[in-house]
Amino acid sequence: MNSNLVLTCLTCDGDTDCRIGFSNRRIQQLQFSCPHCTTPIELTLDITNAPGYELTFKNCEPREGHQYGLFDGRNPFVDLHLDFPVAFGQYVMGLTPFMAAMGRIEAGQGDAMQAHAALHLFNEKLDRLNEFSDKSDEVKTAIRLYFGKNKQLFKKRVEQLLDRNLGPSLLPQDVNAALYTLVSHCFKPLIHHESVRDFVEATTDMIRGLAQNMPEAFEAFMANIIDTGFLLNIQRDSLEVYPEIYTAEIALRPAIFLDFVNESEEQMIAGRVSTSDFPVYKDLYKDLCEILGRQLILVAGINNLINRGDYNTFAATKDGPGLSSLDKFAEKTLTEKFKYLDDCWFNFGRDAVNAGIRNAIAHHITEYDEGSQLIRYFPDKDGIRQDKAQTMTFLAFVRLILQVFREIHYLHHVIKCFLNYEMLIRSKRANQ
Repeated sequence: MNSNLVLTCLTCDGDTDCRIGFSNRRIQQLQFSCPHCTTPIELTLDITNAPGYELTFKNCEPREGHQYGLFDGRNPFVDLHLDFPVAFGQYVMGLTPFMAAMGRIEAGQGDAMQAHAALHLFNEKLDRLNEFSDKSDEVKTAIRLYFGKNKQLFKKRVEQLLDRNLGPSLLPQDVNAALYTLVSHCFKPLIHHESVRDFVEATTDMIRGLAQNMPEAFEAFMANIIDTGFLLNIQRDSLEVYPEIYTAEIALRPAIFLDFVNESEEQMIAGRVSTSDFPVYKDLYKDLCEILGRQLILVAGINNLINRGDYNTFAATKDGPGLSSLDKFAEKTLTEKFKYLDDCWFNFGRDAVNAGIRNAIAHHITEYDEGSQLIRYFPDKDGIRQDKAQTMTFLAFVRLILQVFREIHYLHHVIKCFLNYEMLIRSKRANQ
């Protein structure tokens, strides 16, 4: 369903032709910048009583007397939809955001049947996002209870959220299983589920193999990450960011859609996003990168075991000798850490980490143009001049958030595998 309106900006009185494509989310908060004066134009679409709907406006009002569908080209045109990247420009009757999205999916999938299957999967993800965006506070509460003493209350909350019986056992491994069942279910629309499943199986086999083939070296690594409290601390840090990702759920929808198209990166990220902009989400990306940087400590320890038989032994790099310990690795910046991961067992999506935008956010040297949705940032400290700017679209930035969260999710399952080994094997061995 679509609705065509001429919206008058209450700041400059400029008119904009606007076609609104309806998503399946109950409350849809849409936004764009007035093409005449860049005032944020905000609309809220409520389809609670579908097929009826209600529209409310901020900083604009619909022009009276406009007849549906009669755009004559005299005004700038905006095509809004919560779920798809939106291109602003010329109005084409019938080429709604949904139809344009279907065309992109068909081009990427190869034929109409595969395109409809992809669209069906995308809609399933959107339905799950709708469900758990309303429950994000409950998910956050359940995760907090996991770290408390009342494990029975924790499992009860998880059962209520998932509407399933998880059994009465309060053994550590069963409480842990409840936690990761919750995480896998609630955040499934944001990840590649099959890929994660295969990764967990491979990681479990890898850890089992390391324990069997190099028991002393593996035990030394386990003792280090357990006795220092690192494993539990990085689990807590990783879990805390999960509910926060739902603060960006609306903006992430068009980024998820890009999974289903087969275009160049430049084509993919050329559109805009029909929602709140960069300042709302920039700290989320910075925080995600910090979590990933700490997770890399586990990656490095495993990598050193596999390649050199000692979790503390690093290979030399082209810049100099290897590091003397895992502690030294932990002190490095995120981007520096990657160069010490030689022949790495973990296949990183390196595009997820953009050190330039991350550093610019941390040092408050970013600029955002609401009209074009272009981010201008300064990856290097240029003093007063700041003449080495780079640019990125807001959609590209939202895509980065999604990609780095996926890397965190993969590595969070490495944490889970180590915890399972500690609970099921190592602790029992110690008690014998």
